[in-house]
Amino acid sequence: MWKIKYKRIMISVAFICFVTVSGCDFNSNSHHDDNDPYVIIDEKLQTQFALYEETQDKAIERVEQGGIIQREEWENWLTPSPEDLLSEDELAKIADRQQQTIEENRLTAMQSVSLDLDLIRNDQARLEQYCLEFPKGALLHIHPTGTRSRQTVQEILEAVNPVINGPEILVEANDGELSMLYPDEVAYLTALPVLNYLDYDEENKERLLEFFFLPSDPPTHDFMRFEAIFTINDLLNQDESMQEWVEEKTYLDFLHRCADQNVSYVEFTKVMWPDPLTFEQLHTWAEAWYEETGVIVRWNSAFIRTLDFDANTAWTRELITVLENNYYTELTGIDLLANETNTPALETGQNIYLPILVANEQGTIDIHRTMHAGELGDVRNVRDAMIMGAERVGHGVLLAQDPLSLEYAVQEKRLPIEINIYSNYRLQVNEDFSKHPFLDFLRLGLPISLSTDDEGMFVTDITNEYKIAITYTDITHDELKQMAFNSIETAFANDADKAELLIKLSQEFEAFEGRWSQVL
Repeated sequence: MWKIKYKRIMISVAFICFVTVSGCDFNSNSHHDDNDPYVIIDEKLQTQFALYEETQDKAIERVEQGGIIQREEWENWLTPSPEDLLSEDELAKIADRQQQTIEENRLTAMQSVSLDLDLIRNDQARLEQYCLEFPKGALLHIHPTGTRSRQTVQEILEAVNPVINGPEILVEANDGELSMLYPDEVAYLTALPVLNYLDYDEENKERLLEFFFLPSDPPTHDFMRFEAIFTINDLLNQDESMQEWVEEKTYLDFLHRCADQNVSYVEFTKVMWPDPLTFEQLHTWAEAWYEETGVIVRWNSAFIRTLDFDANTAWTRELITVLENNYYTELTGIDLLANETNTPALETGQNIYLPILVANEQGTIDIHRTMHAGELGDVRNVRDAMIMGAERVGHGVLLAQDPLSLEYAVQEKRLPIEINIYSNYRLQVNEDFSKHPFLDFLRLGLPISLSTDDEGMFVTDITNEYKIAITYTDITHDELKQMAFNSIETAFANDADKAELLIKLSQEFEAFEGRWSQVL
């Protein structure tokens, strides 16, 4: 707790400068211009940020007492006195200043172009080659069962040869609460005869294979349709004797594709019940797979926000117990996943993140924290995730709609965000690639990085994510390069791994830029 108290003292003495390079603007009280509205705004911001820090302390105290924080109480903690409350006009001015910073940093980026991407934006062959060869560093937002390509799924189906029982599949894949299938899909599975996969004709095999991927028509879908795929994936684990083979094949097929696309490090988010043998298995896998693919692999243990509150509380306690006085190099952090629509970060995460934050501050465990936040649902989720101790967030798109929380992310947290552009399009988070806020975040100084989420289900890969970024925005080579370095610098890997990865990435860029400087 001494770290928290020290941090509060430092905040009361001075606040972080708002410099142009990081998207901030500093106004010292000793140089007040009474005609400058931002003087008052910045003072109010610091009062608000101090309240966020105080709220974390109150939340920790409540958790240590075994209590639950209600939403109304939480918002009361976060609300300053009327004289310190930011008005709508002041919030608009904050948003205007953010846009000004974005534009200033855009112009700066345009003036220092080392490789001119305009020369390949409309040349698909060279764009594809540039993006394929580009050194990408790390992928920080990856769900292993969502990585399976069409070839991987087909090979597993043919090897496992599961029994396909349509009505049984519908019980979980079309429950109407967490998952859903379209009427034509329901009709097909209802009428489908119960057979082993290999006993179907080629037309039905092909139709069944399609269920493992998000349909291409229409191109975008409700999250519940996406959730249905995870139930259908259970077919691949029907034969218990083959489950280990299925899991390892899933990982290795993906990691080989990563190596082919110049990815050096992957952080997987996987649901794992806390168990020493499970965590020790990660070490065995990581060593073997590094030898085979050259990709360093680490894991974040995921909690499911749609699970019962008490179940996640017990899960958290067990994780803390297992991690006390034990350090598993390959287990780097925790995550909270699933549909955010009706599962706000505060209500579903406080019993997970606050106890783990306390245990970290007390020094009994050493584990990082990321959270799926700002993909869907309550716009306050990213703010609440930061206050509860999340060091990174996945998606973060809705942060663009909340200038106050965005300012907190920039000024106080320099919040890393795991960006998944194609996933956000396919799940109706963002309807236009050109309007995705990832580049605004980068130009405000947030250390964002690109990833692919469930790339197999969405039919994308990291090369495609870079192509989308270049095609639909005016991002520069140097900004893309910055994202690659961000991916390593904000990874949860230990310092030794990061140092090795940063050296490797620098060498890769030296060679890459040497080649492409002859073209661009």
